[in-house]
Amino acid sequence: MLLGRDGERHAIERALESARSGISATLVLAGEPGIGKTALLDYAASHADGMRLLRARGIESEAQVPFGSLLELIRPALVMLEKIPEPQAVALEGALALRPGATQERFAVGAATLSLLAAYADQTPLAVLVDDAQWLDGSSAQALLFAFRRLVADPIAVFVAVRDGEPSLLDGADLPRLYIDGLSSDEATMLMRGLAPEAAQRLHGATAGNPLALLELAADAPDLALAPEGAPVLVPAKISRAFLRRAGTLDQAAQRALVLAATSDTGDLPGLGRAAAELGIDLAALATAEAAGLVTLHPGVVEFRHPLARSA
Repeated sequence: MLLGRDGERHAIERALESARSGISATLVLAGEPGIGKTALLDYAASHADGMRLLRARGIESEAQVPFGSLLELIRPALVMLEKIPEPQAVALEGALALRPGATQERFAVGAATLSLLAAYADQTPLAVLVDDAQWLDGSSAQALLFAFRRLVADPIAVFVAVRDGEPSLLDGADLPRLYIDGLSSDEATMLMRGLAPEAAQRLHGATAGNPLALLELAADAPDLALAPEGAPVLVPAKISRAFLRRAGTLDQAAQRALVLAATSDTGDLPGLGRAAAELGIDLAALATAEAAGLVTLHPGVVEFRHPLARSA
């Protein structure tokens, strides 16, 4: 059961209702890892009453397998191949290795994907759910984006979950986007029932309401209470990897400056500047970390965009 998320749930319900009335709707759910995007896709699936359902997710280890994600998504709809134009069917079957054939043009595969989705939704409205879109293989991403951008008067609702800050098929696409924020302080307290309110409040501040981090760290709340106020917390590997991946794209000077900034619970730049001089760190390299979306530089202060980024 979802906790809170009233706005997100209403947006999902509106998209489903639009599809049931014959008007296509697409909604991108964007946010950090652990914020609840998959839970919202589950909500969409559970409320797609009277609709067909197609679902797939990107897998990081399979991101180089051409059309792998597309096949996972549309496999149930392949029974409608005979309902789409033959050249498109041939192109799609060739791309999915369902028949021998030469490499197909991207346009033909994208057009075939669009036609197949429309045919599959011809008799019964359709909900399409794609999770972890940042890890779709490039061929699948191109075909799906081609189709999603051209849905208009079809009884199809599309929901795509994507990790914020990582490249994906949605970059530059003008699809409606809903950014998923963390839970409120009260919602975080409700999520961690049985935890002392003071501990719950501190965890909320350390995680910015990230549900996965809250649940993972709840068991360590007693230890957290002993830590100094403002100290970073140990975050789940799934979350830390995402932030560290972004930091890993920086040069060594920026990485060293970023680690130094993370040691400060105030972000005081003059104080960090004195420490940097002692350690031989170029604090000006934080500008690169700011461009990567990890920190924000204010006059005299550096602030991490997310407390979990500092912890990572």
